[in-house]
Amino acid sequence: MVIDRKYVLSYNRFLKIDSMKTKEVKYYGIHACTALFQKRKDDIITIFITQENIRSFSPILKWCAGKKKAYHIVTNEEMVKITDSMHHEGLAILAKEKPLLSLKEVDKASFLLYLDGVENPHNVGSIVRSMMHFGIPYLLGDTKTLKPLPPSACRIAQGGAEYISLIAIDPKKDITTLQKKGFSLFATSSHEGQSLYQTPFAKKTLLILGAEGHGVSSYWLSSADVTMRIPGTSVVESLNVSVAAGVFLGEYWRQSHL
Repeated sequence: MVIDRKYVLSYNRFLKIDSMKTKEVKYYGIHACTALFQKRKDDIITIFITQENIRSFSPILKWCAGKKKAYHIVTNEEMVKITDSMHHEGLAILAKEKPLLSLKEVDKASFLLYLDGVENPHNVGSIVRSMMHFGIPYLLGDTKTLKPLPPSACRIAQGGAEYISLIAIDPKKDITTLQKKGFSLFATSSHEGQSLYQTPFAKKTLLILGAEGHGVSSYWLSSADVTMRIPGTSVVESLNVSVAAGVFLGEYWRQSHL
């Protein structure tokens, strides 16, 4: 296969992107990339695609050609190197990183989800997928630790990452702001608190989920208006945090759509 100089430069740029001081990210996975194309076309820089996906994604490639955006047909082996993943699904996009937003963006929100120490990309990606299934568009985290979703989380979110906004907050400062906006704080626990199924969510709710092993921090627990748990057999210590998120959000959906 003959590879021109433009391809080599673009390919190398894709491989080295992590070491560059830029806000460009290599996203991969069919649903993640399709959602990116639907929501943020202007952020696309380069598309990489395997031969077997050309027919399915010909409208995207046609758009690239019309907009003079680079796209390259690569082998499966090349795609693994490009994405650093065996789960690339034959499609990858180099694009501008989706930025974090500020608390002022949530003025019209009625439900917010805060992750307290939850950082595992697989868990976060699964949580984001559940958020979009149940129509929750805002995900909050500590400004000291919250970062834009990594490509692996975006793939697991199955396109959901493009439909949610990440909001960085300073808990000790912004908790008062949220309360002034009318939000009630609902902390979650594996062992303590009211049963989820006997607890009505507030008109404006901030739900706080903690990392596995540590749970919600004492700061959030002491600040919460309500603490609740998912009742079960107690044979296992707790649910995986992404599974728990789906249960909590599903109950919120049920209550708000009665």
